Amino acid sequence: MIGLVFTSVFSRGSNTSNEIVFGSYGNKDIVYTYNNSFGNAVGHSLSNYSDLSQDNQIYSFVRRLAWREAYHSAVYLTAIEYYLDQSGYQPSSRAVDRRIIEHSRYQTDGKFDERRYRSVSSEVKDNDRELARDQLSMSIWAGDILDSQYHSKAQLNFLWDMATQENSYDYVIIPFSDFPEQEVIKYGQENSYLFTTLPLSRITVESEEEAKRLIDRYGEKEKTPESFALLAREISQDSYAEEGGSIGETDFYLIDELIGRENAESVYKLEEGEIAGPFESEYGWIIFRADGSVSPLSLTGRGQDIRTYMMENELGIVEDAILEKASELRANANNANSFLSTMLEEGFEVKKSHSFPINYAADSLLGGSPEDSDDAALNGTASSDEFWKSIVGLTKVGAISQPVVLNNAVGIFALTSLNSKEKDDFWEERVKSEIARSRQNEFSTAILDESKLFDDRFSSAYKQIFPEQ
Repeated sequence: MIGLVFTSVFSRGSNTSNEIVFGSYGNKDIVYTYNNSFGNAVGHSLSNYSDLSQDNQIYSFVRRLAWREAYHSAVYLTAIEYYLDQSGYQPSSRAVDRRIIEHSRYQTDGKFDERRYRSVSSEVKDNDRELARDQLSMSIWAGDILDSQYHSKAQLNFLWDMATQENSYDYVIIPFSDFPEQEVIKYGQENSYLFTTLPLSRITVESEEEAKRLIDRYGEKEKTPESFALLAREISQDSYAEEGGSIGETDFYLIDELIGRENAESVYKLEEGEIAGPFESEYGWIIFRADGSVSPLSLTGRGQDIRTYMMENELGIVEDAILEKASELRANANNANSFLSTMLEEGFEVKKSHSFPINYAADSLLGGSPEDSDDAALNGTASSDEFWKSIVGLTKVGAISQPVVLNNAVGIFALTSLNSKEKDDFWEERVKSEIARSRQNEFSTAILDESKLFDDRFSSAYKQIFPEQ
């Protein structure tokens, strides 16, 4: 595939050196040729998608993804070379020679074959030596920067102490949907104006001037529903145009959210057939027409509408009520000296967590996480300050946490066991590997996202090779 691609690209003769500069880092260009380290990275990256036909609809996307992946590798290597140059480091010729001797291209039966070496062209040898220098540079850099960090015994022991202690918990989840229906209706009664309905039509246009001209046109006609509907179908730029602008019976709070309280109040004072506006909104300038009169308030069958409104606009009321209920349950469980029996008597499902350490943000070095389960209610707990504050103080089996807000729910946790893992033989190696990986990620982020030395010209260079992209 690579051969076909580059036969078509370079047959144009626009680049006789077969080199394309994709960017630079400091004073070093990031150069592509089919057989340099960047080119080899492209080949390796594309090989991951070798089963994807070029006729596939996503082939162009995947190809660009593979090239971008290889490009990031080349940027990374170029940055390392830049910093190695700044330090004065160069792999010695003897070190490069040793790499060449070990190269499979020049070996027979596992030994260096001088005859095979002499049979290879100078260009191939030069490319192999360049790759050898790149590999040596990377290994020296990785060894000095990533792998040779000193870790004291005290540090390693501290990390192991954090990882070895794993706790498990019984817990209950009280969803916000448990907010009592009578409280929903009470809220609706106390805020009845929000759920007052009025049949409306609307026309939306781009500018205030256009909206005023529309009002003049409407005034010149008979002010009937039909004339407003004709204008809506002709001019309106919203999804109600096809319906002649009709949006039907509409709650006051919806218009309030759209154009503000004062403007909404003026709309709901309209007599049938009257218009109001134009009002500016995020969708354009809107003119409303009252297609009837305000209906007498009835909350019958409106419970779900009111609950939805509260979940979107009055979540604090719902949250406070569920937290209060959870606090009462916790007090009852403490008085009964049994979390399990109290929650079961109250009709709650008691769930059991996996064992996990105190591991904020789910650091892989420390092991498990509260999110290592299929319970969606625990999503986000690993990075939740409030969650960890609620459970880190539980040191005795049976201790019950303060209620904690989770995902549209409140949780209560009771410590059920404290477990200690046995130290494995590879702990120190895993610590060093994890810290090295973390440092490499930080270095990569600093290069690709933060460094002023990096000049990224990937898109323009890629288009030289694949103009259709």
